[in-house]
Amino acid sequence: MNRIINGCEVQWSSERVLAERQNPPNCGYLFDVSADRKRILRCAHLPPIGEEFDNTNAERFEGDARQAVEEFLRQEREANRT
Repeated sequence: MNRIINGCEVQWSSERVLAERQNPPNCGYLFDVSADRKRILRCAHLPPIGEEFDNTNAERFEGDARQAVEEFLRQEREANRT
């Protein structure tokens, strides 16, 4: 299921979670999560394809994406409880 959270489209990508910014630059972040899907283990930055990207904002954008993924995981846990 796709959700828009904190300006990112967030969705499962196999056993990982992908968060892609909805506004330019449309970079993405692929998050490895724990087996219980409660914690983020690591993150990989996916720069926009065919666009130049200034890495000076990558850390700030990663923080936004991380918050979106944490909320996504919380919502997924709540949905699975019912």
